[in-house]
Amino acid sequence: MRLTESERAENREALSKMGLSAKLGYVFEYYRFPLVLALIAAVALGSVLYYRLTRKEALLFVGFANIAVGDDLDRALNEGFARAIGENPNKKEVSLYRGLYLSRDATQQNHEYAYASQLKVLAAMANRQLDVVLMNREAYDILSAGGYLLPLDDLIKQDEGLYRRASDRLTENTVILEDNDIEHRLDEAVPYSAVTESVANGLLISAFPLFEGAEFSGDVYLGAIGNSARSDAVLRYIDYLTTALPLNSALTQLQAMS
Repeated sequence: MRLTESERAENREALSKMGLSAKLGYVFEYYRFPLVLALIAAVALGSVLYYRLTRKEALLFVGFANIAVGDDLDRALNEGFARAIGENPNKKEVSLYRGLYLSRDATQQNHEYAYASQLKVLAAMANRQLDVVLMNREAYDILSAGGYLLPLDDLIKQDEGLYRRASDRLTENTVILEDNDIEHRLDEAVPYSAVTESVANGLLISAFPLFEGAEFSGDVYLGAIGNSARSDAVLRYIDYLTTALPLNSALTQLQAMS
């Protein structure tokens, strides 16, 4: 019900005579819902503005599959690349997928984790938000067999210096062109058969100076995802990884540039 002018005047006079605590109580009692809505709107607006001001543009999307990367190497793989190509790491970054686990023989304890990682990788590839994977041999075999990796010899031949530097570290692996895996799984009496080819789709990246002292448990390979939307950045990233200084020297250089 709308108040008359005299009633509104009486309310204003009564409010003017109240103490501070009484005024606050009055305002809260009669205006709490609009105030709550205004507060929610202010928080939402602040969150959007903060996200837009602090969000970094992704130079590249890189995943770590079945390997653990320490903070120092993590920084070199992200900030080091941004600075090496003349970008501001406060505004642009290498977006990293950490802790991916790919396995065909995951134990029951790790099966859910492996399944979740597989879904994450497939979703990232479908959204074209995965460009490069650093991985152990098991993960490399899985991604290669699935046909997800780009042949690297043709890619690195675009840079003559890179090809001379990295061609002897290219690694061939099996790509399954077609198979009867579904029939074999449904009936184990049906022998498994597949048509395959060997493709140079991996690079033994742990052989290069940046990775010295990383203490990986085995060889680490680089693979480029076949549907990457950033092939130029992939090529520049491989060039960076194969020319970067050993990790300690690279960190000293980063600290001097910071």
